[in-house]
Amino acid sequence: MRRDSALAHLTEGLPCLALALVFVAGLLQLAVRLKEVQVDDAADFSYASARQSLRRVQTGGVRGRILDRHGALLADNRTALSIVCQPAQFQRRTWEATVGEIAAAISNVAETIGRPSPLSERAIRRHVNQSLAMPLFVWRDIDEGELAVFSEHEREFPGFAVEETEERVYPLGTLAAHLIGYVGRDRGESEAGDEKFNYFATELRGRSGLEIYYDSFLRGVPGERRVLVDARGFAMREWTVVESSGGPDLVLALDVDIQRAAERQLDGQRGACAVIDPRTGDVLALASSPGFDPNAFVPTLSRELYERYAQDPAKPLLNRASGGAYAPGSTFKPVTALAGLVAGFPADETYVCDGVFTLGEMRLHCASRWGHGPLDLRHALMKSCNPFFCNLGLDIGTNALLRMSREFGLGAKTGLDLGVDMAGVVPDADWKMRMYGEKWFQGDLAQMTIGQGMLLVSPLQMARVAGAIGTGYLVTPRLKADVPVERRPLRVPAVFLDVVREGMRMVVDGDGESRGTGWRGGEGVPVAVSGKTGTAEIGRGESRRKNAWFIAYAPSEAPRIALALVIENGDSGGGTAAPRVGAILREIFGTQSGEGS
Repeated sequence: MRRDSALAHLTEGLPCLALALVFVAGLLQLAVRLKEVQVDDAADFSYASARQSLRRVQTGGVRGRILDRHGALLADNRTALSIVCQPAQFQRRTWEATVGEIAAAISNVAETIGRPSPLSERAIRRHVNQSLAMPLFVWRDIDEGELAVFSEHEREFPGFAVEETEERVYPLGTLAAHLIGYVGRDRGESEAGDEKFNYFATELRGRSGLEIYYDSFLRGVPGERRVLVDARGFAMREWTVVESSGGPDLVLALDVDIQRAAERQLDGQRGACAVIDPRTGDVLALASSPGFDPNAFVPTLSRELYERYAQDPAKPLLNRASGGAYAPGSTFKPVTALAGLVAGFPADETYVCDGVFTLGEMRLHCASRWGHGPLDLRHALMKSCNPFFCNLGLDIGTNALLRMSREFGLGAKTGLDLGVDMAGVVPDADWKMRMYGEKWFQGDLAQMTIGQGMLLVSPLQMARVAGAIGTGYLVTPRLKADVPVERRPLRVPAVFLDVVREGMRMVVDGDGESRGTGWRGGEGVPVAVSGKTGTAEIGRGESRRKNAWFIAYAPSEAPRIALALVIENGDSGGGTAAPRVGAILREIFGTQSGEGS
């Protein structure tokens, strides 16, 4: 009886014991979970929290300078002051109210400093939506007067501050503007490690010329800044993690003195000039007129200025020296002469010039109205006789002329380390059929032999042609000073080159009746000059005009300079272009005691 009573008592206590065990187990599980959350996962939660409140900002490095071969500064940097707005100082309950508050504050500052706000409410809204933790640049590159007024009233404008930035400056103004180019501000795009940046400070990026071609070279190494933000994303504090570093300097083969001499001869004209060292391909000058001042594009290019340049019929933004497409006129005749010699035409054989070349209904007149009479190849170059070269072209055929044109690199890009490198056109039957749906005629060949018709070249290409004739090597032009020299020998026998060299020397030599068409190109130059004039007729009727050319190399015996110059709407190659080339050569050789450059 007693045993039954004890058993019953034990049985009644089992539910309480089970409940206690469950309770203890729950407490143990809770304790374990609390340890995981508070101890084991604390670092992970802390890191996640930090990531939500931190913003990583990539900062750009200072851009490298651009210098000529002697160290003259062509592009540099300067410290500029900008007025910025900190959006955190103007936050309101709604984003739209915040935008309105910022716009009103900017208007107040604008009225005080006397400079209208460049930002619309749309631009402000975009910044608030996309770059809330970053300062809003309102006025870039303020002048001393604006800085003085703002500093005097700075306490009245909480949330606004003056920040230093680096801006591009072009110390020589318009000089070599087409070559150097200009910059603008762009957002960065690089990444660090496995984590992307939240924001990218705008940095200077190339927009044209060498600034864009060597953009990645000139840009500095980016740094990093951290920004602590509140729950809404407004900046509370910031600090630098990694300092940015500047980019390397870009040293050019360009010679500022030669560039200045070339631009002086183009002043007030539409035209271009290219000067190279035919031994190395160094581009010593690349001038185009009219030009522009790249400083006007800093810190930004205004819509008004852009429209003015874009609508200007003179096309001041066009780099005519390496990007212009011109009929070369008679400067192409040395190429025709070499094509004839290689095809078997004897150098001493003569044609009789009666003043006009006739082919069916085509009549191509000579510079000499009554004709030159009998001429061999050397004197045909000297006198620039159209009928001689038209007859020569018909004798040797189109293919011979095409081969020699391409031997000099015409119809293809030169390989210049610049984005503007016009290939030009060396027309043939396939090209004409593709472009015009017409067959190739003998008249097309006749036009091409004297540098007219559909043939198109750039001044840089013709400077390269002149240098190749003088040295026997076709070089790849280079602007960056330490780029390896690239050149190849012309596949033309030296004896044929000597014939054409003699003819080009005669173009510049001579007095009275015996002087060549380009005698002004060597006038007063203390070294021997070889060259070729050209007058290309463009258009018909009232739109008919002439482009005046002169190509040359010097000294004739061992060329160190090769150049080509073209003047749009000129009178003639001998009267318009040759004297300008002579002036450039006098500055190069006359001021250097024959040492060259």
